[in-house]
Amino acid sequence: MTKQTLIPLMFVVLLSPPAVEAQSNVEIGGLALVTGYRSTGVRSGPSIGSVGFVPGPSVGGLLGQTMGERFGGEIRYLYAQNDLKLISGGTEAKFAGRSHIVNYDLLVYLAPQRAHIRPFAAAGGGLKRYQGTGTEQAFQPLSNLALLTKTSETLPTVDFGGGVKVHLSRNAALRFEFRDYITKVPRIFEPSPGAKISGLLHHWVPVIGISWTF
Repeated sequence: MTKQTLIPLMFVVLLSPPAVEAQSNVEIGGLALVTGYRSTGVRSGPSIGSVGFVPGPSVGGLLGQTMGERFGGEIRYLYAQNDLKLISGGTEAKFAGRSHIVNYDLLVYLAPQRAHIRPFAAAGGGLKRYQGTGTEQAFQPLSNLALLTKTSETLPTVDFGGGVKVHLSRNAALRFEFRDYITKVPRIFEPSPGAKISGLLHHWVPVIGISWTF
């Protein structure tokens, strides 16, 4: 489908009259798009830089349940491919990496179940596993600040965000969402002796998905 035909189709979907009657209790869906991070700082004496991740693709799924007219809950899984990066001045070091997130979100809907378009707010928490998957080198640029390592660590995460469901039929819906997953900095970023990494990592996840209710 070309961009020229996709845009008019989206307007037809958004402006068409509600096709949703009663909602079922169980919802399953798939999610995909890209993810990015807000970097955090690293310092060693007068040398300063930042550690973070390169934007990359993501894919995931969800299992949800309706809990009344305005509330719902979802168990979600997200896989994201994001290379590690370390930047200082005009120098940059990179290292292959990925993450896995399993979390539970509480959803608060701003429109009733029968509405064609249902905005919602979401918040929750879970676990996130960071993995450095690259090949370690004898020399890494900016090693006076930190090392990018082939290790892994599982950390607690909290998240918040929101989105909108646009019902295509009684059982199918398009989903446009955003989440911010927050953790401390994992040990795949190893500060060098005398260096300190400060702050939290914010993992920004915009996704498009489709879901079905039963």
